[in-house]
Amino acid sequence: MKILKTLYAATLCVAMTVSTSSCLNNWLDQSPADGIEAETAIKNSDDLANVRTGLYAAVKGSSSLVDYYARLMFIYGDMRGEDIQYEYNGGSGRANTYYYMEYTTADNFTRTTAVWQMPYVVIARANRVIQAAESSDLTDAVEAKATIDQYNAEAKVLRAMALFDLTRVYGKPYTQDQGSSLGVPIATSPLESTEKPGRSTVAECYETIESDLTAAISSNALPETNEVGYVNLWAAKALQVRVYMTKGEWSKALLVAEDIIKDSPYRLWSPSEYVSAWNKNDANHSKEIMFEISINNTTDWTDREGIAYLYADKNGVSPGYGDVIVSKNFSDMLISDPSDIRNDILLAAVKNINDPAEKVYFDGRKVYINKMPAVNGDVRYSNVPLLRLSEVYLSAAEAAFQAGDLNKAASLLNEIISNRTTDADKQVTGSNVTLDRIYIERRKELVGEGQRYFDVMRRGETVTRYTSVNNRDWHDVLNEDARTFNRDSKKALPLIPVGEINANPNMEQNPAY
Repeated sequence: MKILKTLYAATLCVAMTVSTSSCLNNWLDQSPADGIEAETAIKNSDDLANVRTGLYAAVKGSSSLVDYYARLMFIYGDMRGEDIQYEYNGGSGRANTYYYMEYTTADNFTRTTAVWQMPYVVIARANRVIQAAESSDLTDAVEAKATIDQYNAEAKVLRAMALFDLTRVYGKPYTQDQGSSLGVPIATSPLESTEKPGRSTVAECYETIESDLTAAISSNALPETNEVGYVNLWAAKALQVRVYMTKGEWSKALLVAEDIIKDSPYRLWSPSEYVSAWNKNDANHSKEIMFEISINNTTDWTDREGIAYLYADKNGVSPGYGDVIVSKNFSDMLISDPSDIRNDILLAAVKNINDPAEKVYFDGRKVYINKMPAVNGDVRYSNVPLLRLSEVYLSAAEAAFQAGDLNKAASLLNEIISNRTTDADKQVTGSNVTLDRIYIERRKELVGEGQRYFDVMRRGETVTRYTSVNNRDWHDVLNEDARTFNRDSKKALPLIPVGEINANPNMEQNPAY
């Protein structure tokens, strides 16, 4: 029997919705939330559907496995930037690792603070789906071909997404050295337990990512309609745009983005729809969200460990931990346009839950991100958005500008601006549109969605939280190398978890450590 047993030594102790067991330094993933014990047990499309359920469960995570989109992918992508920060006056501490950036040895960087374990679980489960779907051994391979092909294509998209995320976390940006430096280990099939693969280059990782996405999209097996919680054709293409943008391949990014904008069923939220549409029960919710993690009840939520609970004010109407707030610099940028509806996606901190008007914190500013709003009075029931049409428009505008088509860049950017502010003077033209203007709109639109740090790194910019005690604003006191840094900084890359290094002699640590 083949299993995926190496690659991360961090503990994989939970078959996420079935059972738990104690294990250490083990890649064993035999019960992927489906009760299927081995590949040979996948006999038909119904068995494959169970493995598919486990695959999507791994993307989400659980209350004990939050090192992917359940929490840490958002924290990593935003907390290492300058637009959001840790609320150090009363947070739970669940968002502080990437804010303070004080890790200096691998021993200080454990499974619970590393985006490592669950993406590889996604890859392992995707490999099982793909292997079974392409084996021709399923008993209903002919009559259920369309369903099997769809599951196969979905698995390739999710495998690509997981490898993409791992590569951009642990490898240098592709645009820094054209992918010549180390990325992460690649696994495109179940591995023998004795295999201990080393790190492939970033370029090799991207070749694999693009191959999976191209295969899935060209298969014609992905549905074009929206089913909440599942990948469709347009979500796959939106991920493809994100990959091309990360590589600086502007023409490719623009081509796919324009295809989505023209031919997909998704449309931007209007100003009147924007705030309420974040609630998953709103009639317009799925109008713009292309892929999201679906949370239905207490059996599949991430409870108090999840990202929605970290974003919610601890004193709010639907309380959370209040670990994350926007920075004063970001607040200044947003409120500079009072007509911008995105001001209302933030909530003010309150001292007394019974008196919301008593705004005594942060100068009365709105600081808590409400993109995962309470459902039936509880933020833990909110879905978690991963891909939105707004990002596609912003990527298309940036790609068009970089490709030299300034009129097209302005037109695409104006679609975002006109749907976010009623101030017509904020719109741009081909003669005055700039990359900085596009970047500002991207920051305003995607705050709290885990993208800011990756945008800064791919563009070779500098993260500046503050430069001196005189402009620290709402930030806690930070070490100098956490106040301002770029992709050449030692802190630009995290450590490979120490357990993985110890268990796999072929695994190289990031060189700064």
